[in-house]
Amino acid sequence: MQVKTKLNNIRTILDDPTVSINLFFITREVKEGVAKSAKVIDKYCFKAWNVDISPELVKFFINVAKKQVTRVNDSDDYELEPYSVIGDDLSNKLYTYALNNALSFSDVVSNQLISGTPKSITSLTQIKSDLWAYTLKFTTSNNSALIFRKLSKGKVVTADPQSMTEKVSSIFDSSTSELKVSTQESISFDDKLDCIYINNEFLVFHKSGFENIVGMEEEFKEAAGGVLDIIKGTELIEGVEHIEEQLKGSRALLKTLSNIGKKGNHQNFDANELEKMKNVLHQFEGKELKMTDDGKLLIEDKNDVGYFIKLLNDYYKQGMVSGKFYGTNSGQLLAVNS
Repeated sequence: MQVKTKLNNIRTILDDPTVSINLFFITREVKEGVAKSAKVIDKYCFKAWNVDISPELVKFFINVAKKQVTRVNDSDDYELEPYSVIGDDLSNKLYTYALNNALSFSDVVSNQLISGTPKSITSLTQIKSDLWAYTLKFTTSNNSALIFRKLSKGKVVTADPQSMTEKVSSIFDSSTSELKVSTQESISFDDKLDCIYINNEFLVFHKSGFENIVGMEEEFKEAAGGVLDIIKGTELIEGVEHIEEQLKGSRALLKTLSNIGKKGNHQNFDANELEKMKNVLHQFEGKELKMTDDGKLLIEDKNDVGYFIKLLNDYYKQGMVSGKFYGTNSGQLLAVNS
């Protein structure tokens, strides 16, 4: 019922005949004085830019929002759950996320979209290089809601000079049955949304899009780096560079290490934990952890990385009621009543 209550609040706004709609583009830039390569979480500045839209686009956006909200609201299977880095990845989850957790992105919501007056743009060229997402602000006399969607630069076509060896946009002229080069500025919108902000919290429909929008990637990188630094400091592993190398191209590994950091599993990594890992891997996978002659864990390839990260993240779990064993990277720490 919590899901339906929250979505009904949104639907009330969308169905209000007096609702007004504003479209904003969101750009993301590195803060002044901060290097792009800097390993800090809060290094980006988000800005909102106002743009006028035609009645046809207003109708399109209202239909998109209603379609997404109705699809979830008409289902009795959806559950409300606080956002977590790694969940069970079920399709019937609607996640909540507090605004004050959103780092720099909270500024664009609170001080620009809700209470500020963003500048208007006269050309897509002004924002194309830093374009990050777009936002729809639905406002009634009683309430408001913000709808967000991640937007890639590839969906934008501007009037920038381009040679025929670079990207070229075209339109089909039905009057002449000819495909022609188009020099008009354009942007493509789809019929999806990633999250809605209402009553001081985000309701997350698509986790990956939401994580990109609010800039969680940097948070994941920082947390993952912290885990690896502590692991290195134990001097119990040889070949940590293989984890670092794989981390560059694996978002799943990045999120898993971030989740490990959140739970603090790496804080207790020592010789005793290493011995437990050896026993668990042999029990569930029939595999032996590679070890050096002086008793260190040896990581040599992708498979070694996978096994170690699974073990560090308590991938292998046992149900307290059934006694059955499971394999999953998700899971939240619970307080146990004595």
